[in-house]
Amino acid sequence: MDLHSRRKELGLTLEDVGKAVGVGKSTVRKWETGYISNMGRDKIVALAKVLRISPLDILDPDRDNTPDNEILAVYSKLSEHKKDKVIDYARKQLDKETSRIKKLPTPFTKSNQTYEFPFKGAVSAGTGEWMDDEINETIMLNHEPPAHADFALKVNGDSMQPLFENGQLIFVDVVEDPAKVYSNQIVIADLNGEAFVKKIVFEQSGCRLVSLNKKYEDKMVTENDAFYVRGIVVL
Repeated sequence: MDLHSRRKELGLTLEDVGKAVGVGKSTVRKWETGYISNMGRDKIVALAKVLRISPLDILDPDRDNTPDNEILAVYSKLSEHKKDKVIDYARKQLDKETSRIKKLPTPFTKSNQTYEFPFKGAVSAGTGEWMDDEINETIMLNHEPPAHADFALKVNGDSMQPLFENGQLIFVDVVEDPAKVYSNQIVIADLNGEAFVKKIVFEQSGCRLVSLNKKYEDKMVTENDAFYVRGIVVL
């Protein structure tokens, strides 16, 4: 994902983006040229929200964007008249999104209110960790949890840096329909009884569990493995 082109597409200036994320325009310009190695997770998520993209588009700009490919595949089969209607509708939606973004440029701030939220223990970002379904604890948060999250987990390990740090709290949306798990999503996956937080990549031969920290190798999932996706991490 070309961040500069995406910003221009939304009609945003460097100042607009910087104000929304809480940084100077020179920092935004640096990110647009690819200098993201020291970019904190909070800034990655904030920038992704402003640009209406996935955080993975920032961390892995060359990734295959499966939902976009599916949209293009359907679009190419439409008549010219229908294509014009799709483009007109999409432009109207983009105008609405751009207007909303420009009206909400202030960074996220914590409130004094606390929230009780379900907590399911730890999940591994490295070698794997047994996840007990019987754990039904709660934790207190000093900010409102994401709307679609069902429970929270603590990350063990550094294999998902820079998106997730060791010990970080993440929020998970339970998967009820496996058909709605898409390639390149960050998931909580159970592989042979051990739970991992990884990026899932679907291929013709099966799927891979990918670490964002390149010092870790991918985990290949075969037909002989006991495997399922427990949930999708809310970013």
